[in-house]
Order: sequence, then C-alpha cells, then structure tokens
Amino acid sequence: MNINRSGISLMVAAALPLVSFSSAAYTGMDARGGAMGGTGVASASYLTAAFYNPAMATNYKSNDDFGMLLPSINVSAHDADDMMTKLDDFQNLNDRLENDPSVRGEWEDALRALDNGQIAAETKVGMVVSIPNRFVSASLFAKASVAAFAVTEVAESDFTNPNPNDLDSMATGLAGGTVDLGVTLAKSFELSAYGKRFSVGVSPKFQTLVALNMMESVSTFDFEIDDPEQSSAFNMDLGVSYQPVENVTIGFSAMNLISQELETNKIIGDAGESYSATFMVEPQYKLGAAYANGWFTVAADVDLNKQQSFKQFDYSTQFAKLGVELDAWQWAQLRAGYSHSMTDHAESLMTAGIGFTPFGAFGFDLAGQFGQDNNYGVSAQLVFTL
Repeated sequence: MNINRSGISLMVAAALPLVSFSSAAYTGMDARGGAMGGTGVASASYLTAAFYNPAMATNYKSNDDFGMLLPSINVSAHDADDMMTKLDDFQNLNDRLENDPSVRGEWEDALRALDNGQIAAETKVGMVVSIPNRFVSASLFAKASVAAFAVTEVAESDFTNPNPNDLDSMATGLAGGTVDLGVTLAKSFELSAYGKRFSVGVSPKFQTLVALNMMESVSTFDFEIDDPEQSSAFNMDLGVSYQPVENVTIGFSAMNLISQELETNKIIGDAGESYSATFMVEPQYKLGAAYANGWFTVAADVDLNKQQSFKQFDYSTQFAKLGVELDAWQWAQLRAGYSHSMTDHAESLMTAGIGFTPFGAFGFDLAGQFGQDNNYGVSAQLVFTL
C-alpha cells in the first residue's frame, strides 16, 4: 500500500503503536458463556468445549447423542469518542462540500472533531458439530476471531487549502485475527478408588492468521478489513477437568500452544519510510471452577497470563470472570456475569443473557455486554441437540 502524503501519513502510522486503546473484546466465544461473564473453562457444555476447554467435551447428559451450534455470532465495539458517528457526519459533509461551499464551516467543525479519535471493534464466529459418547467425545469445530483498532489524525493543511478529494487527514488502523478449523477429542476417566472423575481433551487444529495495516483518508475510511496478509500453520489446544465432589468441576486449559507471528503489509511514504506491525498468537492459560446442580450454575475463570495482540503495540488483556445461570426445567435460562479487567488496556464489563430450549432439542441464546464509554457487545446463537 502506497500513501502519497508528505508527512502526516507516516506520523500517524508511527504513533499508532503508542496509543493506549481500551479493549472491544467480547467476553466469550459463544452466547451462553458470554452472558456468564465469559466463563467456560469449567462450565462449558460439550458443544462449546472447543472454545474454552477441550476436556469439557465430556460434559454431556445421558440423553445427549448429537449436537450442533450453527452458528454463534459475537460483535463488540468500544467507541468512547463516538468516532463512527463523527466519521459518517464528516463524510456526508465532505461529499457536499465540492458543490455546496456554504457547508464549509460545518465541514471544518466536523473535521476537527475527528482529531485523535480512537475506536476498537471485534467480531467472533463459531460453529460446532458434536457427537458425545463414553468412548471418546468428538467435535468438529470452526471459529474465527478478528479485532481491529483505529486512530484518526487531522492535518492543519486541510483547513488552509481544503480539497475534499485529496485530504491529508488520515485514519490509521491495525487488524489481526485467527481462523481455526479443528477436531476436539475428549475422554473421561472414573477414578474408582476415590469416586472422582477426571477428563482430558485435545483440539488439534489448522490455524490461519490474518493481519492488516490500514491507512486511508478520513473521507473514505470505513473500518473494513480487505485483502489482509495471511499465513497458515498447525496449532493445538489442551485441557483437563476434575470433579472432586459431586456438582463441582475444576478446569484448566492451554490454548494455542504453538506461538505464531504474522507481519502486516507495509505502508510506504514518499521518502521511502515504511511501517508495519507484527500480529502475535501466543499460548493462553486459564483456570476455572464451577458448581452446577441442574437448575443453578455458578462459574469463575481467571486468565493466568496476559495476551498481547501486536508486538509493537502497547496493548494487552487479562480478565477474571464470574457468571451465574438459572435453568427452568431445561426450557429457559437466565444468565448474568461480570468480567473484571486486570490490565489498564481493557474495561471491566457487565454481561447478561437469556436462553430458550423448548423440549430440550432446539435452542436460541442471546447475550449482551456493556461497559463504560460506549463499550458494547451482542451475541446470538442457534443450538440443536438430540
């Protein structure tokens, strides 16, 4: 990508890694876990085990023979500066300026309102087909997670000689994510000497990394991820769970055991300077505990290490999570949770959601999250079980 700007483009690009963003991360990978604060390491069902802890694929009822989650869709955004609205307002005025000079004052005000704006967004999608059984519970899963961050910088030159078709004011962003396709295999063992149950699970997967360095005029920036850099590799998730007493589960998961890196495309200026960033996938370790008695579930998870998205980017996340679920005869569920941020780069979030599972076969789950400064997320999924 070549940007024909004398100085402002490289200045914004160089400044992006130094910006301290707040997270837009959706707390979970599915609507049920997301509504419960993002918990799942010790409370996921066999259908969502691949998202949280492969060992939980053994968490099924005696009448569960087959299940599908098609799909789970999660979207979140943190727009503390209300930049999406400001960008839309400015772009509408910019389209009018060439033929209507009377909007010049409004145009300048709208452009100044964009200076040093920040926005973050994330999208997650997951699908699972699962066959639980006492021999080896198996699931085929696909999941994708992509996060994007952007900052705007306004150039004074645009006020001196405004040209709506050739602005120096820029929006610069980074986007990165993964697309996984894999199989979860889990086995449960009864420890007869102690009357306890121990489960172990593994998820070998084919993983594609995507990363993109974005730079565009504020007049056309739309926060879309087009033509990213890509690389593919093998990765693996591991998990264990243990039931020390009836209704209590302790879980541990190690996700993305093989570290991966992908360099974004370079942004090149007139003088030949270039800027790129390195998207990282690093191992993530989580510990969880849950109590479930059929109609009531309470779960707690904690991230044991921080997660950093870009090597050059001062941004990392780590959460402690708590969630509860009330289940009315397996027909309807009410859920709530809290996700506490353990770093300065993310906000703590409140979560809530509902579920409907008439006849225990077909289900619909809906969840939402909210935090300070326009930090919102929503998730929905369809579930079918036999």
